[in-house]
Amino acid sequence: MYIGELSKKSGASRKAIYLYEQMGLIPKPTRKGSYRVYSAAAVTQIQTIRCAQSLGFKLKELVEALANNTGGPGSGLSLMLEQIELKRLAVQSQIETAQAQLLLLNQFENELRNSPEIMNCELPVDSSPKGKL
Repeated sequence: MYIGELSKKSGASRKAIYLYEQMGLIPKPTRKGSYRVYSAAAVTQIQTIRCAQSLGFKLKELVEALANNTGGPGSGLSLMLEQIELKRLAVQSQIETAQAQLLLLNQFENELRNSPEIMNCELPVDSSPKGKL
């Protein structure tokens, strides 16, 4: 199929398809004269890429995994599953941080409502450089 049809079926722009091709996320298409001819499998590959992006994956994270998708140990599939687990752990950590912040906000609000003249805010320990003034 030509790039226009691939774009419609996959939901990706032509520019995105060219980028995926350039990065090795999808195989180089065959040529029919000056036209690129993509396989039907490219639709699924592009939908997989777009799904992963919507879940927070960067294209660079996908390159190694999707470029070597053989199904064996050390293959793209195994690497992608590892990437998913790492992403899951990062999201869980963000959730825990947000829950702790929500708890502190609730405590701070209660203190302000009950004793507006006394403000006691327990500051969380932040080791990141941006948290320091």
